[in-house]
Amino acid sequence: MGFSFDPDTFSALRSRSFRIFIAGQSVSLVGLWMQKMALSWLVYRVTGSAFRLGLIELLSQAPIILVGLFAGAWLDRHDIRMTLITTQTLALIHAAVMAALLITDSVNFWWILVMSLYFGLVNSVGLPARQSSIMLMVETKRQLKSAIAINSMIFNLSRLIGPSIAGFIIFYTGEAACFVINACAYLAVIYALYIIKFNERKVTAKKQNPLKATAEGLKYVAEYFPLRIIVISFIFYSTFSYSYAVLFPIFAKDILEGGSRLLGFLMAGVGLGAFFGGFAVASVIKMRQLPLSVGITSLAYITFYTLFALSKDMSLSILLTVPMGIGMAATFTAVNTLMQSVAAEDKRSRVISIYTICNVGFGPVGAFLAGLMAEHTGAEAAALVCALIMLTGSLILWIFMRKINKALFPVLARMDGGR
Repeated sequence: MGFSFDPDTFSALRSRSFRIFIAGQSVSLVGLWMQKMALSWLVYRVTGSAFRLGLIELLSQAPIILVGLFAGAWLDRHDIRMTLITTQTLALIHAAVMAALLITDSVNFWWILVMSLYFGLVNSVGLPARQSSIMLMVETKRQLKSAIAINSMIFNLSRLIGPSIAGFIIFYTGEAACFVINACAYLAVIYALYIIKFNERKVTAKKQNPLKATAEGLKYVAEYFPLRIIVISFIFYSTFSYSYAVLFPIFAKDILEGGSRLLGFLMAGVGLGAFFGGFAVASVIKMRQLPLSVGITSLAYITFYTLFALSKDMSLSILLTVPMGIGMAATFTAVNTLMQSVAAEDKRSRVISIYTICNVGFGPVGAFLAGLMAEHTGAEAAALVCALIMLTGSLILWIFMRKINKALFPVLARMDGGR
């Protein structure tokens, strides 16, 4: 594949706005991953049900399937910075309410359901806005891969740090402290968003009908062959790639006979690997190599996920989560970069919303189905079925790889600056 270290790996940090944004994200995302870990453990501790664990994951993320496309059309016509500030403030309120419910011992499964749905609706707008904002904070389009990869690295480093801290906090003090910390962490990113400046962009006429704008975005992706195949393949992959989030608590408690600390190690292993996966995309994979890298890294994740499902040894299982994280993060980062890079400027938010729906919206659906399967067949069998479905998506991409490369090579090579 001809990899070499890219001197522009961290070029996005030359942008002041991006540096400020990443600083705020670094604090906020650690808190978010602490909260996610606490919520997963809380639900399984209270209910002991894989089905209900999957249901909570579904409600906290899946609303983006219904709202995300309209959010993309909205973002192509409105102020992304103010949208982000609003959604981050609403997310802060969610964390504060959950903390209050836990501290007052008022929490029950139905409260968790309602608050998860609320958080899912907020994220339906907030996540596409966050992805769309990255291009508006870098100085040149060549810095986009660097910016997306750095954002991925920070996201996944927090995936490493957050659950590790949360595992011990839950063990010694309970889940409430994680929600309190996350509520405070949101203040950092809200402040960052207030002081940064976004680049000007081409904006679609504000009077355009939202339904028409949404349909226009879908038509654009459907008619652009490389995007169409990437999205179809990505749906298979992303729908079941996050199934580990529901299955890990079951593996930690029932199969590997550990507890919240073991769950923290498993989640941290994925986070550690994911950090290096994001770094690999930024540092050694050229823009013109991205389609092929998606095919390779998706297969890597599927392979190590299968081995994890078959493992009965605690130490081996922890080790396997690291290459799982590398493959998963590298795939998501490469697909994100590809879709943002080749999309038309005036349709970028709508294209990104489709990516986010595939990534964040369908993922909880797969997690819910994985929890349902685990309830009846066991976590090991559920994980193996998920791996098989992901393999289908990867094979679709490989079938059309040559045609995709031929279509995208001229565009992506120009972004490599002729390298």
